[in-house]
Amino acid sequence: MATKHQVEAEGATARRNITYRLLPQKQWRWRWLEQTLEDQRQLYIAALQERQDCYRKTGRTITYFDQSKSLTECRSALPGMAKCPLYIQRGTLQRLDFAYRSFLQGKRGYPKFPGRDRWNSMALPEGVKVRDDTLVISGFGGIRIRRRGTNPHEDGRPTSAVLKREGGKWYAVVCYAVAEPERHDDGTIVGVDMNVGQVATSDRQIHYGPDTEMLEARKRRYQRMLSRRKKGSKRRERARQKLAKTARKIAMKRHDWQHRASRQIADSAHAVVVEDLKTRNMTASAKGSVEEPGRRVKQKAGLNRVILDTGWSALRRMLEYKAGRMVAINPAYTSQTCAACGVVDAASRRSQYEFRCTACGHMDNADLNAAANIRRQGLAQLRGEAAGTPGRRTANTCSAGKPGAVEKAS
Repeated sequence: MATKHQVEAEGATARRNITYRLLPQKQWRWRWLEQTLEDQRQLYIAALQERQDCYRKTGRTITYFDQSKSLTECRSALPGMAKCPLYIQRGTLQRLDFAYRSFLQGKRGYPKFPGRDRWNSMALPEGVKVRDDTLVISGFGGIRIRRRGTNPHEDGRPTSAVLKREGGKWYAVVCYAVAEPERHDDGTIVGVDMNVGQVATSDRQIHYGPDTEMLEARKRRYQRMLSRRKKGSKRRERARQKLAKTARKIAMKRHDWQHRASRQIADSAHAVVVEDLKTRNMTASAKGSVEEPGRRVKQKAGLNRVILDTGWSALRRMLEYKAGRMVAINPAYTSQTCAACGVVDAASRRSQYEFRCTACGHMDNADLNAAANIRRQGLAQLRGEAAGTPGRRTANTCSAGKPGAVEKAS
């Protein structure tokens, strides 16, 4: 494993996360994990209450540094609190501070008091080492870890970790500082069109999403089972655990597919061009209001579900750090433009998968045609040219019989 100075000497560093399965093995290790997790939840609640009381009485909030000083005084006065490593408690205070800053910036809602069933992780901002399949936690000791396959960042330096509990099992997400390899621009570029359930590229490749139909049916069955059972009962808790296990399987299959697809796309070209899709706006509910009720609400809800299941935002984040360069373009008319002649006509998009140009007769898969248009606009943007807005097909264009003649959209 590389040291801190070796990693920094190699040039720019990047952060990469690796997930391990924790194997506490001994009963006292399990108890330490559970007790430390509960202690951090109580610390988070107390720190949040302190911030609220301070703002209510003085009209201003306290900072992370103020609470860090109070934490040191509490550790001196309470011996039981001092048993937990200081950096773990500071990580909890940093978590609250991040939630507050995100709220003030308008990115998230106001921080809430977490319940037992919603507090499943704790941060270790420092004091983390990985040695021979063992996670060494400063102030506690070593816990055996396991991961399918080898560690792709064996030369990296562990900087921090997050211990989380999911479905009764413990996992460790270790952050490595790795030397970022220098990427040479070979001039290659690929366009990516993200559709529901699949991703198409301009090099004529279609990456189909994972088949989760059976798991989705099982998830719906467990949801119905959960809704029928009495709140607070043991049978409801068992149904909840089954539902959580199935939902995790679906999420892991989708996450694995996103990593594989993004890696193949990033390896195919240096620059990757994607559409600047506003997923939140596209998945907004069509329910409407009492005065203006929406139309086709169920159909829109089904479309939103498929879009979110594909995970466009997560796939784009992966491409950002895997590709040499990523370019985002305006998605307007990319699916209605003919890649052969440049004519824009909504009638050319016959279905979700079929594209037949009404001007020149060009036929292609709709997603592959859109990926070619995305690549063309991204190439123009990289060259410093104004890509402009594709033209609309007009009646004059049809009568003139010149498929390449288009009129600029207003």
